[in-house]
Amino acid sequence: MRVFGVDYRFLSCGDVFTDGLSHASTYLGLHYRHAGWDTPDLDTQIAEFAPDLIFVVHGRSFAQRFYNLKGFGAPTAVWLLDEPYEVDDCASWSGRFDHVFVNDRATLDRHPGSIYLPVCYDPHVHRPGTYPRIRKVGFIGGCNGTRERYLAALAHEGLLDYVVGSEWTDPAVQAVCLGRNVRPNAVAELYGVAKIVLNVFRETHHYNREGIAATAMNPRIYEALACGANVVSEWRPEIADVFPELLTFRSEHECVDLVRRLLNEPERAAAIQAACAGRLQGHTYADRLMTVLDTVGLAVAA
Repeated sequence: MRVFGVDYRFLSCGDVFTDGLSHASTYLGLHYRHAGWDTPDLDTQIAEFAPDLIFVVHGRSFAQRFYNLKGFGAPTAVWLLDEPYEVDDCASWSGRFDHVFVNDRATLDRHPGSIYLPVCYDPHVHRPGTYPRIRKVGFIGGCNGTRERYLAALAHEGLLDYVVGSEWTDPAVQAVCLGRNVRPNAVAELYGVAKIVLNVFRETHHYNREGIAATAMNPRIYEALACGANVVSEWRPEIADVFPELLTFRSEHECVDLVRRLLNEPERAAAIQAACAGRLQGHTYADRLMTVLDTVGLAVAA
């Protein structure tokens, strides 16, 4: 089976999807080749490889560059990963793909015939480390107003050890910032030495006229749990479905209280982490890629 992956480098998480799918294809024994959507000879590479499936991550830039997707002569599939924040734009071109997968159930009806495909983690990268958990609480991600509000609340209580990201304005958050970005392996290392990883979701909706509320998790939750940390997260419906034991908050006061209690109750923290980690099975990139292949009629043995 031959699959050609079209990669997209994300602003906040970089090449994590590229690497995750590459590792997954090796695990599944696929003939897999991949290149970025902006590779100059991308169409030539695809034609020479003669894939059974072209699997496109994110999709917008690829769809803008190549209008006639049928011209590739192979089935095309896209994994939309910015739902519902950019749904109006994505819905304008997603129908040109033979198969559409969306990260959030909330917009399935905006992409007729689409399939729900949530985000996941890469066990090749995200796994418990061998170093002691010397950090109390950390966060890795881009700055937005909601994130800074929660991080500042923790920082002013002396509970925040590090952040990675840019444009923080609160002095207490700036004081623990390790830099704008770190490589994927360093993300796993930082999660591996943290007792708690804070999760606060994306804030800005660029193309969402109806104001469809986001329901899905982000990769951070899966990745931090896989690295052995506890996650304390802003509430979303999907969390209760996948990780019902995971602690969630809806206010700064609740966030600080949950973090402080979890740090002061190590036995409870260990039990919660073990329960959540036990639910990670079935949520790797290989699992997601198997779903894609099964959906398009190219199923492989696990």
